[in-house]
Amino acid sequence: MSAPPSPFRVHEPGAPGPVVVEVPHAGLFVDEAAARFTRVPERALAADADIAADALFGDAPLEGAALVVATLSRYVIDLNTAPRVPTPYEDKLPYGLREVRRRSASGEQWLESPPPRAEVERRVRDVFDPYHAEVAARLAAARERHGVAVLVSAHAYPDALFPRAADVVLGTRGGACAAGWARDAVAEVARAHGLSLALDDPFPGGHALERHARPDDGVHALQIEISRRLYCDARTLAPRPEDVARLRRFTRGVVSALTAASAAR
Repeated sequence: MSAPPSPFRVHEPGAPGPVVVEVPHAGLFVDEAAARFTRVPERALAADADIAADALFGDAPLEGAALVVATLSRYVIDLNTAPRVPTPYEDKLPYGLREVRRRSASGEQWLESPPPRAEVERRVRDVFDPYHAEVAARLAAARERHGVAVLVSAHAYPDALFPRAADVVLGTRGGACAAGWARDAVAEVARAHGLSLALDDPFPGGHALERHARPDDGVHALQIEISRRLYCDARTLAPRPEDVARLRRFTRGVVSALTAASAAR
């Protein structure tokens, strides 16, 4: 699958508010350079992506949120995990053992050799760093404009791997990344839409929260994980349009509530 020209795309709001939404795992593309070292079964690319997470949050710009969406697969580089160079396996295992066994949520298993250091550095330089620089710039602009900024790190999780998790999991890294008013705003919208919500379990929040949250400086960050069972066919992984539309009303409500709560600070 050929890759788009940019590792991310930005959907601009008409009237920029304090909220920025980033979607790091919805991408399905593997760029040409990465494809020399990354050979992932087609179904695994989809199954291990946050299926249609960008669509679930597609109305966020209508409520004033900038929407930053990664286009490349998490198999190129995981934008919600701090990069490690060299790779965890480089220079640590004998040549015959330098293969990683991958296991997909779709059931496929395959062996993959870690890319060389130069390729890892390329992915960090050309994909990881520009993506997070864009998110940081959007948050800085929101903070400058409104005195407060809120990052929403948007995800969707495979319920087959987490069958007892809530409909929506709100990650705050134990409350360290967002004030109580931001957590309460999301919880209230979830209740209003009849969705069960858990705090930090089993998804406390990843690198985006750790990297961008500065609550003492007015920059808050939340991770929102939505269960695929709410909108995806379990066998085909295809999103159900009517359920996607229903969840778009929920996510739009989240952005609206966070905007209103920010204005009340």
